[in-house]
This record gives sequence, structure tokens and C-alpha cells, in this order.
Amino acid sequence: MSEESVNEENVGPRLSNHWPSVLFQIYLHMSALYGLILVFTQASLMTTLFCILLVFLGTLGITLGSHRLWTHRTYSATLPLRLFLAFCQTLTCQCSIFNWVLHHKVHHKFHGTKNDPCNYRHGFFFCHLSNHCLEANPEIERMKRHISVSDLEDDYVVYFQHWLYYAIMPVIGFLLPVNIGMEYIGETLVVSVFVLGFLRVCLLLHASWLVESAFLLWGLDPSDRKAGDTWLVFFVTKSLWPQYHYLLPWDYRSGEYGTYENGCLNSILRVFAALGMASQLTTISSVGVKEALAKSAKTGEPLAGCLEESKYILPDILHQDPENY
Repeated sequence: MSEESVNEENVGPRLSNHWPSVLFQIYLHMSALYGLILVFTQASLMTTLFCILLVFLGTLGITLGSHRLWTHRTYSATLPLRLFLAFCQTLTCQCSIFNWVLHHKVHHKFHGTKNDPCNYRHGFFFCHLSNHCLEANPEIERMKRHISVSDLEDDYVVYFQHWLYYAIMPVIGFLLPVNIGMEYIGETLVVSVFVLGFLRVCLLLHASWLVESAFLLWGLDPSDRKAGDTWLVFFVTKSLWPQYHYLLPWDYRSGEYGTYENGCLNSILRVFAALGMASQLTTISSVGVKEALAKSAKTGEPLAGCLEESKYILPDILHQDPENY
């Protein structure tokens, strides 16, 4: 994207690098690279499989926990499920659920503007990584103070995880996996630290960042006729589903990584629902979309509001409109 094509109102102030964050990211990625080398040279198969399991659990904490449950309230969860997802989110070693949700709420509210902390108009590298290596934007920090977080404060799982985060994160996020690798798998200290520690954390950070930057990988720009003319089409399926998420963030079926309805994470959430641990799964039927479009066109009301009026809870859809679900 050329500089002329970027709206100046969406550029925002030029911020300085936060060098401790820059050095941390360099150190983390170099350590993760060494961990990846150890996977192919020294680590046992059990260590590698355990690392994959931890990455999977951490991804559940990010997507089904921080994103769909605590940010967008696409469903309700029982206490055991909330505790499990909070445990999984702590494995990422990124930040507390409270801070993650606050950051993502600001991202949604100011998506694509200068107050978006990961503004996609600056390109993929900024949206995915470099925004985490800059000094805090005072305007964005001010916006965070005006975001409603009463629902997070009322959830004592989120509350206690936030206030005890720097006490429990080193134990759950680093010491526990490394110790399991050494004590129960019989791995060496070096392999456990660099594979189950640094490599896993690095992979989970990228999985978390992709929740906000995948918009550029999997999304098509509806205003650009040549949006699909990219080499990425050979590796990923590009569609308008990422844009759909920013229109209907409360739809539980909208996947973080470019999928809709049939993704693995949606299937896992339905399993939790079948077990009675998740309820109130919110979505919309095709009939509801048609009704919302017709109402918006007829009355001139905002489409997002009309769509929200037509949303349903999953059991209601299965009971009322099974053919169009």
C-alpha cells in the first residue's frame, strides 16, 4: 500500500521503539529457533508431542477463552470451564485475560483507525508484531479507560487471574511445563527449557497475535477488486469471513483463523455445550440475516443493529429454524 493511499486520519502518531520489548522479542525468537533445532536433533517424540499439546491448550485459552468468551460473550461458561480456559490462557505468558480483552475491545472499537493499537493499514508486520515493540500510545491508553469492563470485574476467575498473574504465570506458563518435561518425560534441562519453554511461548504469542492480524491473511478487501490477486491464495483460503467477524463479533461460529462454522475450535465449543459446560451459544440464521438486511434497507437503521436484533441462541435456532442454521 503506497503512502498516498493511506488516509492521514488513520495513520496516528509516529511512536518510538520500546527497546526492552524489541530486545525481548529478539531473544525470544532466537531461543525459539534454537528450540526448533533441538526438536529435530535432540528432543524425544514425547517432548515434541507434549509441546504440541501445550500449544493447542494455549490456543484454546486465547480463542475460546479470551476472545469468544470474555471479549465478545458469544457464549456462557460454567465455573469449571472458565477455570480451565483461564489456565490455558495463562500458558501463553502474554498478559492477563483482563488486559488481553481490554486491548482487543479497543482494537474492535477503533478498527482501522489511528486509535487501533494494531492498525492493519500499516501493513501485516505492524499489525502482527511490531506494534508490540513500540512505546505506548497515550491516546490509546486514554481510550482504554473509557472501555466498559464491568463484566470482567464481576467474573472472579478473571479478577483473581489478573491480580495474581505475575505470581501464577511463571509457575503455570514456564516452570510447570519445563518440570514435567524433565521429571516425567525424562528430557534434559536444555531441551525442556528451549522446546517446552521458549519455542512453545513463541508459537502461542504468534497464535494470539494472529487473532488480530489474520484479517490481512485470510480477509478480502471488499473495496479492492484485485484483493485476491496475491500469492497467499496458494496457501490460505481468502474470503470475507474476517470482515464478517468485525460486523457480528457476537457470532460464536466466526473462527479466528479465517474459517466459519466448521472449524476445529467451533467443534470443540459444541462438545463443551453438549457436556453442559457451555451454553447460550449466540449466532444468527440465514433467515435472520435476510430479515435484518430487509429491515435495514427499509428503515435506514444501521445494519449491525438490525443483525443484532435477529441473533439467536443455538437451541432456539435448532428448534425454530433447523433447515437454515
